[in-house]
Amino acid sequence: MHLHTLTLQALGPFAGRHTVDLAQLGASGLFLLEGPTGAGKSTLIDAIVFALYGKVASKDASEERLRSAHADAADETFVDLVLECGSGIYRVRRTPAYQRPKQRGEGTTLQQASVRLWRLTDPCAPHDGELVSSRLDEAGAELTRIIGLDRSQFVQTVVLPQGEFAGFLRARPEDRRGLLQKVFGTEVYEQLEVRLARMRAEAARTVEATSQDVERAVARLLGAGGADEPTAETLRERPTGATDDGHATLDAARAHVRALLDQAEAARGRASTAKERCARTRRELDEARRLLAAADRRATLRAEAQALRDAEDAHRAEEAACAAARRAAAVHPSVVALERCTRALAHVRDELATLEADLPPHLDHVLEHTDLTVRRKAVGVERDRCRDERAGLARSLTLEDGLPARRQALAALQDDLDRLGTQVRAREEALATIPDRRSDLDAGLAGARLRAADLPAAQAAVDQARLRKDAAAHAHDATGRLATAETALEVASRAAQEAVDAAASVQRARIAGIAGELAAGLRHGSPCDVCGATEHPDPAPLAPGHVTAEDLDEAETRRERAMARQEDARRARDDARHERAAHLARSDGLTPQDAAEALTAAEQRCRAALDASGEVTDLEEQLRGLEAETEAARTALEDLRRREAETGAELAHARARLAQEESEVQAARADSVSVRSRLESLDGAVTHLDRWARALAQVEEATTRRDQADVDLGEALTRHGFDEVGAALHAHLEPDALAAVQERVDEHRAQVRRVEAGLAEPDVASLPEHVEVDVDGARAAHEAADAAASGAAEEAARLEGRAGAGGEALAALEASVDAHHRALGAAAPVIRMANLAAGTGADNPKRLSLGTFVLVRRFEEVVAAANSRLTVMSGGRYELVRSDEREAVRAQRTGLAMKVLDHHTERARDPRTLSGGETFYVALCLALGLADVVTAEAGGVDLGTLFVDEGFGSLDPETLEVVLGELGRLREGGRVVGIVSHVESLKQAVAERIEVRRLPGGASTLTVRA
Repeated sequence: MHLHTLTLQALGPFAGRHTVDLAQLGASGLFLLEGPTGAGKSTLIDAIVFALYGKVASKDASEERLRSAHADAADETFVDLVLECGSGIYRVRRTPAYQRPKQRGEGTTLQQASVRLWRLTDPCAPHDGELVSSRLDEAGAELTRIIGLDRSQFVQTVVLPQGEFAGFLRARPEDRRGLLQKVFGTEVYEQLEVRLARMRAEAARTVEATSQDVERAVARLLGAGGADEPTAETLRERPTGATDDGHATLDAARAHVRALLDQAEAARGRASTAKERCARTRRELDEARRLLAAADRRATLRAEAQALRDAEDAHRAEEAACAAARRAAAVHPSVVALERCTRALAHVRDELATLEADLPPHLDHVLEHTDLTVRRKAVGVERDRCRDERAGLARSLTLEDGLPARRQALAALQDDLDRLGTQVRAREEALATIPDRRSDLDAGLAGARLRAADLPAAQAAVDQARLRKDAAAHAHDATGRLATAETALEVASRAAQEAVDAAASVQRARIAGIAGELAAGLRHGSPCDVCGATEHPDPAPLAPGHVTAEDLDEAETRRERAMARQEDARRARDDARHERAAHLARSDGLTPQDAAEALTAAEQRCRAALDASGEVTDLEEQLRGLEAETEAARTALEDLRRREAETGAELAHARARLAQEESEVQAARADSVSVRSRLESLDGAVTHLDRWARALAQVEEATTRRDQADVDLGEALTRHGFDEVGAALHAHLEPDALAAVQERVDEHRAQVRRVEAGLAEPDVASLPEHVEVDVDGARAAHEAADAAASGAAEEAARLEGRAGAGGEALAALEASVDAHHRALGAAAPVIRMANLAAGTGADNPKRLSLGTFVLVRRFEEVVAAANSRLTVMSGGRYELVRSDEREAVRAQRTGLAMKVLDHHTERARDPRTLSGGETFYVALCLALGLADVVTAEAGGVDLGTLFVDEGFGSLDPETLEVVLGELGRLREGGRVVGIVSHVESLKQAVAERIEVRRLPGGASTLTVRA
C-alpha cells in the first residue's frame, strides 16, 4: 500500500485545512514528522487510521479528540486520503460524529459520522472517480478487503503508534497467527484443512451409512423371508460382507431365497387343482337354480294370462270411448273460440258505453253519427285539433317556469353589487394605513442592525474566553501533576544515588579481590597472565565473599536502571513544568472560577448579538411582506372596481329581459290561471279522445272475430261427424282423463304380448310338466369347494409374497454390501489426507496443521529477515528465534512463539524483558522483516509504507545512527518510512519532513519540506 495525498480540516489541534503530498514527501524513502510534544504529530497518524478504519491509531484513545476545539463552528471536520493498493487507486473521505451549533435556536446538535469511497483511475484526478460506497458499514468492509488488514493488524505492521509499537513483538502466538495469515494471504490453507475435514466427515458418514444400509438389508431379508433360526444366525454374524465370510453369508441368503421360490411353486399347483373343482361345482349349482327359476316363471305367466282373458270386455268399451273422445277433441277448440269471442265483444261494448257517458258537453255533436266507423273518424279530427293548440304553448310554458329563477338571479346581482361597493371602501381604508406601518418597521430594523453588528466581536470574545477557561483548568490539573512528578523525581534520585554508591562499592571490592581470583586460576608450570612466570611461590588467597564479574554486571545493571528511572522522572517533571507554564500563559493568569465567569459574560454578549441577528431577519421579512401586501391590496382594489362596473351593467340587462318575458307569458295564459293549467286541460282532452277512438276500433274488431268463430264451429262439427254441439261436448274428455283411458288400453295390450312372449321362451316352453331339482345340495357342495380353493390361493399368495420380498431383500443386500466395499475404498485416502493436514495423523509427528505449517515457514522467513537488521542494530548481541513451546499451560502449540537470544549470556529471553530502547529497535527490525517477506511474496498484502510513532528518544546516539542507516536502505526496495519524533538529532539526519508548530491561540499548523 502506498499513500499519495492526505487532506484534513478541523481535526485535533489543526483548526484550518491542510494537504500533505505524501507521494512527493516519501520519494526519498524516509521522511520525518517533527514538532513539540502535544503539537499534533500523532494526530496525522490518527488521521490516516481514521480515514481507513473510522477509529484512531491507539486503542485506548477516544474518537472525540478528532473534532478540533479551535475550529470555527461552521467548518466541517473531515479527513480525505488517496491511496494505492494492488487492486487499484482509491480515495476515501470520512467525517467523525461531533456536536455542532444548531442552525436555528440555541444549543448544539449531533453531526452524524459519514464516509464516501471512490475508485480512481489517476491519483492526480481525485474528483474523477467512481463512487463505490457511502455507507459506513459497507465502505469499512470494502476498505478492510482492499488493504487486507483490520485496524489492529494495520497498527502492528504499517502504523506503529505510541504504546502499541511492540504489539507484534509481544503478541501471543494465536494473535500473531491471525496477523500473519492476513498479510501472507494463507487463508487458502486453512480453507483446505476445513474442506478436507468436511470430506473426512462426509466419508465417515458415508461408510457408516453404507454399514447401516447393510444391517437394514439383512433385517429386511430376515423379516421378509421368514428364515429359520440357523439361517438367521448366519446372516446376523457377518452382515457387512467385508471378508470371505461375508460372501458365505450372501450364499446362505441366496439359498434361503431359492427355498422360498420352491415352496411358492408347489403352493401354486395345489391352488390350481382346487380352483378347477370349485368351477365345476359352481356350474352344477347354476344349472339347478336355472331349472327352478324357469318352473316358477311358467306358473306366474299362466296365472297372468287367465286374468287378462277375464278383463277383455272392459278393454273393448274403453277403446270405443277413447276414439269418440279424440274426435270431440278436434271440435272442442272451435267451441271454446266462439265462447271467448262472444265474451270479448260484450266487454268492449261495455267500455265504450262508459266512455261516451262521461264525454264533455262540447263533444256531444260526435254522438250524432250512428255508424261506428264515421263516429271514430270524427273523434280523430277533434283530437288532432287539441294537439295543434297544445304545441303552440311549449315556449310560453318554458318562459313561465323560468320566471322565479330569473327574479332570484336579479336579486342576487343586486346583492353582489352592494357587496362589491362595501369591499371597495374597505380596501381604500386599508391602503391608507400602510405608510405608518412601514415607518415603524424601518425604525425597528435600524436598531436591530446596530445591535447585531457586535456579533463577530462577541464570538471572538467567547472563543478566547473558552480557551482561557480550558487553559486555566489544565493549569490547575498540571500543578497537581507537577507536585507528583517532583516527588517522584526525589524518590528516583535517592534510589539512583544509592545504586551508584552500591555499584562503586562492588567495583572497589571487585578490584580488591582480583588478585585472589587470578591466583585461583594459576596452575604449576603454566605462565601467569600478569607476570608470565611459571612458578607461583606465594599466590594471593581468595577473600571470603569474593565479588565475581557477574556480581559486578548485576550491580551495574541496577545502576543503569536506576539512572534511567531518574532520567524518566526528570523528563516527566520537566514536561509537567512546561505544560503548566504553557497553560498559565494561555489562561492569562486567571483562576478557573474567574475564567468561567468571564466565559459566561462573553456568552451572554454573544447570545444578545445572535438574538439581534434573528430580529434583523424577522424585521426584513416583515418589510418584504408589507411590500407584497401593499401591491396585492392595490391589485385587489382595481379588480373590485372593475367587477363593480361589470355587475351594474349585467343587472340593467337582466331587468329588461325579465319584463319582456312576463308580458309574453301573460298573453299565453288566456282565460286559465297559468300556461301550465291551460296545457293540462288540453292534455286531458287529448287523452280522453284517444281512449274513445281505441274503444270504437276494439268494438269493430271484436264483432268481426265473433262472426268468424261461429262459421268455424259449424264446419268442425260437420267434418268430425257430430250433429250438434251437445253431442261433441258429451263425448269430450279432458286431456288427463283421455290419457288415463289410453294408458289402460295400451297397458292391457302390452300385458297380453308380454305373457304370450314369456310362455314362448325356449327355457319355459321346453320344461316338462313336472320339475324336480336339489338346489341346497348343489349349494353345499360348491361352498365346500370354494372354501378349499380360497385357502389354497391364500397359501400360494403368502408363499409367493415371501419369495418376492425375499428376492427384493436379497438384491438390496447385494447392492448394500457392494456399496459398503466401495465406500471403504474411497474413504481411506481422504481420511489419511485430512488427518495429515489437521496435524492428527501418524504421518505428522510435529502435530502441526497445514495452515500452521505454512505460517511457521513464513514466520521463520520473517525472523530471518528481522535478524539481518537486528544483528547490525544490536551490535551482534540479540537474535530472534522461533519457538515451538506453548506460552501458557492450556495454549495450543502453534509454532509461532518467539524468544530473544542474548549472545552476551547465550540465554533465550522473553521479549517482554527487553528495555525500552531495546524493545523499540527489536520491534522495528521485526516490522521491517515482515515487510521484506510480504513484499517478496506474490499474493500477499503490500506493505510499502511504514509509520513509526516515537521511540527514537530511547536510543543512544550510536544506536540511533545505526537504526537510521538501516531505514535509509529501505528506499532501495521502493518502501517509505515515516518517522514521528521530536528528537533534535533526527532533524539534522532527515531532510524531508513535516513540521508541526503551535499557534499563539493554542491551535497548530504544519509545513511540508520536501
